[in-house]
Amino acid sequence: MGELAGVQPGTRAGLGGRAGGIGIADLDVPGRAAQGRRRQRRVTPAAWALRTRVSLEETNLHLASLAEAGLLGIVEEHGMATVYLTHRLDDPPLPGQWEAVEDKDWNAAWRADLHPVRVGAITIVAPWHERPGDGLALVIEPAQAFGTGHHETTTGCLTSLQALNLTGSTVLDVGTGTGVLALAAKQLGAQRVVGVDVDLLAVEAAAANAAANGLDIEVYPGSADAVSGRFDVVVANLDTATLSSVAGDLAQRVGREGILVASGVSNERVSEAVTALAAAGLAADATLGREWAVLAGSHTR
Repeated sequence: MGELAGVQPGTRAGLGGRAGGIGIADLDVPGRAAQGRRRQRRVTPAAWALRTRVSLEETNLHLASLAEAGLLGIVEEHGMATVYLTHRLDDPPLPGQWEAVEDKDWNAAWRADLHPVRVGAITIVAPWHERPGDGLALVIEPAQAFGTGHHETTTGCLTSLQALNLTGSTVLDVGTGTGVLALAAKQLGAQRVVGVDVDLLAVEAAAANAAANGLDIEVYPGSADAVSGRFDVVVANLDTATLSSVAGDLAQRVGREGILVASGVSNERVSEAVTALAAAGLAADATLGREWAVLAGSHTR
């Protein structure tokens, strides 16, 4: 199952510059530079689903206009995005077919369908799940902000982090969301972990999840330019456009012998992201997944 935060099995859409995203239960609009706030929403009989014929990343380009039109959430399944809105639009920004959405308590539905996810030695659970009997457990409240760990971009970053020796290292998580990657880095032995996010609600959520897990990390509002200094590892789970726009800031945070771990880039847009990172002085190699790639970058000069 993909990352589900709303209406049905599938992968949550990327929003606010993050690669993971939203659903009926939690909403973050309109974009990375000026993000809105998440609110618990319940679909009413007046809600409509626009089943598009375009990809998630193309849908992301229209998030601002969709938010203004009453966006409730987006679910990606089989590479296509379904957009949920409070009402049907006469002139939607995306092509697709409209379907009326039945009245249902979606919060209860997604809660029932949300299962623990294990990536290597780390298992991510919601507060109501049983803890695993072995390995490391991260308790994440999924309704607070982006990131329950189910999305392929998140699991890809988690896999990459576990392949590194983080003992005693410094780690910066750009676009931390609920803090999944930052908290995982701390569990894996990092000495200092900093998470940043332009969404103040995400900053609060990451801090709350850190406290709930008994882990000491720093969380600040802003992006890569909100902190100074260089880090052994910089992880950035951002969409392609955002990753490209902050590539220079990311390069300034990666230590001279450090590494950038990035995702949120679809397989089709890898070359675009690699080119942007190269222009910032980072040489990146990509590992392709089912739909999303993970990039590993380091300084070329």
